Formats: sequence, structure tokens, C-alpha cells
Amino acid sequence: SAENALSSGIAKVTRESSYVLYQLTGHGEASLESDFTETLDNSGVTVQDLNLLTTDTVPEDAAALLINDPQADLSTLDAAAIKTYLENGGHLFVTTDLTVSTPNLDALLAEYGMTRQEGLVIENDSNYYLYGTAQTCLLPNLSSNEITAGVTDSMHVFTPVAQGIVKGDSTDDLTLTTLLSTSSTAYAMQDYAQGANDPNGPFNIAVAASNSTTGAKVVWVNCANLLNSKGIEYVAREYASLLIGGNAQLLTSTMNWMTGEENGVVIDSK
Repeated sequence: SAENALSSGIAKVTRESSYVLYQLTGHGEASLESDFTETLDNSGVTVQDLNLLTTDTVPEDAAALLINDPQADLSTLDAAAIKTYLENGGHLFVTTDLTVSTPNLDALLAEYGMTRQEGLVIENDSNYYLYGTAQTCLLPNLSSNEITAGVTDSMHVFTPVAQGIVKGDSTDDLTLTTLLSTSSTAYAMQDYAQGANDPNGPFNIAVAASNSTTGAKVVWVNCANLLNSKGIEYVAREYASLLIGGNAQLLTSTMNWMTGEENGVVIDSK
């Protein structure tokens, strides 16, 4: 705890800027738990709720907007407000549940070159899922780039029960970057057992999109449990603290990329 207090204290007194991450509510979204809010706070990011039923715009002080595991689709008005926010250079982080249909949200993500790969991802390479658990408890490959720079080699990002993301082609304005991916031996199960027509991997589990013209940045992780401490604890048991720490660092590193801050690892208390 002392190491955490010292490292975060130095960061806070030398930091020139602070940021607000708004987490969307009103669609059954999951709220960030302390495992994630504390890591964000140590990096100068505070979390506030936002319900677009009470306002028709994303606040001007929003460094980014989080849509975390919605259990219902965005309304047409909500989707329009978020679209306007992105067109004005906004930043969006999304996690989704493969069992929930969200056509309005999916249409918004499709504008940034990302669409769903139908089916539950099953990993056949034992190096890509957690030992002693189901083959849906993915430990995907973490691509090395400026977005993931804060996630060190000793950390693991855990995405239990995930769906793939089909990445479109980059254009002059839009750059698409894979963040998390499966092995080539994975497949997307579209029924209750592997079928002859099930697509084969590798699959993108997390993708980032950036628009150089508008300044918009979007990160989509197609896993409802990425930011769910209780869900991770349920399936990972004794590894939960390590895996939650890696997931929290991925979120924080993404925020640093969105805000232009230097990436670094914030040490959590043990």
C-alpha cells in the first residue's frame, strides 16, 4: 500500500492535467468497480455517470465516454448524441455482450470500421486460455503498440466469454489497430457445438479506431467481462487479482492514448 501511495502521489503532484471519464447509464450498463476506478484515479482520471435521458449531449469536459456491457440497445437519440460527440473529436471505449442485440450501437461502431464476428470464440491453443478453465476463458495475444504500451510483459489481459470483431480496411482518415487477438486455431462456435461452417481464427477481440480528420478515437472490446471484477473472480479464482490488474491497466493505457498522456504502469496496492 505504501508503494501505491508513493507512486500515485508523485504522479498526482507532477501531473499537469486531470480528466473525466463518463460511464453511460440507462441501458443496463455495468458500473466500474473499485479495482478499475482506483487505477484510473491514480492516473488522474475520475469517473462520473452520464444518462443521456437528462441531457442531449455528452458534456464538454468528457475526456472519454465508456459504454460498459449494455443490456439494452442505445435509443436512436442516444446513438445520435454519441455520433455527434465522436464527429467533434470525442473518445469512446465500448465493451459488449455477445448475447445482447444492439443494432444501433453496432451501426455506430461500423462507421469506425468494426463489425461483429458471429459466434462464441473457442480457443484450441492452450497458451491462449487460462489453465484449468473452459476454452472460452481467453488470454488473448496483446499486440505491441502505443495504446497497449502501459501493459507490461508481466501482466495478462483476460477476456472470458468473448466474440470476435471483424476489422475493416484502414483508409486515409481511419486507422484500425488490433489490440487483442486469438490464435489461428480458435473458432467461432455459432451453435452449441463446433460445426463444419464455423469460422476459423485468428479473431480480433479488441480493436482501436482513430480518425485523423475529426480526432475521434474508439476502442471496442467484444467481451462483457473485461471490466467485471466479480465475473473474473468467479472463473479465475486465485488468479483473479493478477488478471483484474492487467485489465485495469489496459483501460488506463487506453485512456492515456485517448488523452495524449504518456503511458505508464500505476502500481496497485497488494
